[in-house]
Amino acid sequence: MLFNSINFLIFFPIVTLIYFLIPYRFRYIWLLLASYYFYMSWNPVYALLMLTSTFITYLSGILIEHSDKTGGGILLV
Repeated sequence: MLFNSINFLIFFPIVTLIYFLIPYRFRYIWLLLASYYFYMSWNPVYALLMLTSTFITYLSGILIEHSDKTGGGILLV
C-alpha cells in the first residue's frame, strides 16, 4: 500500500476514526497493529524488520528505566 493509493485513502481515515473511538490505554496498541498491517500490505518481509525494531526499542526502554532507578549509567563528557 502506497501513501498515494486509493487503499491508503480508505485505510487512513478508518485507522484515525478507530483511534479516537477506543479508550486511551489501548491507542498505542491500535497504532502498532495498524502500522504492522500497513507495512505488511506493501511487503510482508518488513514485518520482521518492524518486529525487530519494536523489540529492541521496548527492551532499550526497560533498560533505561532500570538504569535510572539504580543510579547506574554512563556519564558522557
